[in-house]
Amino acid sequence: MVRDIMIVGAGGWGREAVWTLERINAREMTWNILGFADDDPTKASGSVEGYPLLGNVEKASHDHPGAAVYIAIGDNAVRESIYRRLRGHDFPVIIDPSADVAPTAEMRHGVFIGPQAVVSVGAELGKFAIVCARAGVDHDTKMGDFAMLRPAATLLGHRTVGARAYIAAGVVVREDVGEGVTLSA
Repeated sequence: MVRDIMIVGAGGWGREAVWTLERINAREMTWNILGFADDDPTKASGSVEGYPLLGNVEKASHDHPGAAVYIAIGDNAVRESIYRRLRGHDFPVIIDPSADVAPTAEMRHGVFIGPQAVVSVGAELGKFAIVCARAGVDHDTKMGDFAMLRPAATLLGHRTVGARAYIAAGVVVREDVGEGVTLSA
């Protein structure tokens, strides 16, 4: 069954999300991509990547009440704030076809797993966690809600990453990371 989905955020992350949805659809038609919702007034009309701009988040939500929503906002706190505004929608897990995800990994709603990412056995990803391209989540690691693991970053096994933590590209995490902490290279 093909489902409607709208992307919140018409920037770089939104364009990456659409690219992943198109890659999913190339294997099996799964998503009818309605377009982008964005609160930036300069993105109220027109198109991005060939998909229409649907207006601000409230307007798009009102116009498409049954649509699934992916919140493609890189700022963890902003992503959480938008989620609170859009409660009641379906927030699917989106996994790039090239990602390798263990069957015992657990993912809450709104999770995104990017191209060539690896999520190993026993890993747990909180709601709206993002694992970017070529990033790795080793066995028995827990990522909190709204946390982000940037490209080529790695979480070693048995680590805990708190809610809204931000792990920069290429960082190897050997210790637990608290809530809201930013680790950069």
